[in-house]
Amino acid sequence: MGFLDGMKQRKIAKKFAADTKAYENEYAMWSTNNAAIDEMIENVDACIAGNIDTVFTDRSDYGFMLKSGEIPVALVQGAGYIELVKAPTRYSGGYGGVSFPVFGRVRINTGRTGGQVIPGAESLNMTDKGVVMISTKRVMFQGSIRNHEWRFEKMMSMAHLPGGITTFAMSTAGKPAGLGYGDDTATLVQFRLEIAAAIALGTLDQFRGELQVEKDKHVAEMPVPPAPLVLTS
Repeated sequence: MGFLDGMKQRKIAKKFAADTKAYENEYAMWSTNNAAIDEMIENVDACIAGNIDTVFTDRSDYGFMLKSGEIPVALVQGAGYIELVKAPTRYSGGYGGVSFPVFGRVRINTGRTGGQVIPGAESLNMTDKGVVMISTKRVMFQGSIRNHEWRFEKMMSMAHLPGGITTFAMSTAGKPAGLGYGDDTATLVQFRLEIAAAIALGTLDQFRGELQVEKDKHVAEMPVPPAPLVLTS
């Protein structure tokens, strides 16, 4: 083997080692997520079989007044109350003209040309922080300046957003609002919200089917190890 051939072989071996390390990291993450999906499916199957007590064993109310037959599903500490906030309307461009008083406080504008009235942009802001109880009937928030509840039976939709945020649109009046809990616990909190809603609405079978679709998709995306290294002599 010549000098250049040796350099080429070492380069191939180095790339194979890097590819193998990348595969091992990807597979470890895939395995963790796969185990999490399997556990979710097992929990839903237990609930479908009528064994909710074996899934949610912590019956502490943590200061929340639970109603008869209401089972606590999760407690989230340090959650944020998220609501839709609209910025003030503003005027852009053109000449605003001048105004002068006519009678008392009544004023008239003159000389105004062009310009555009721009509605304030809407954004999701955290306006309070507190603790959240998810139960088999509702989601309750208890903060320092507000208390709020979202009943699953009154809920039109539940949307999970990046950053660990869930918003609820209700059939009653009011803009969508929701909770912020961060990325670290997003998967667990969102699963508890979904299974609690499925229990409340009697849609556990449908939720089970959705999880199976996710499971099948995840299995199809299992990382593939790099091809075996072949070195020539």
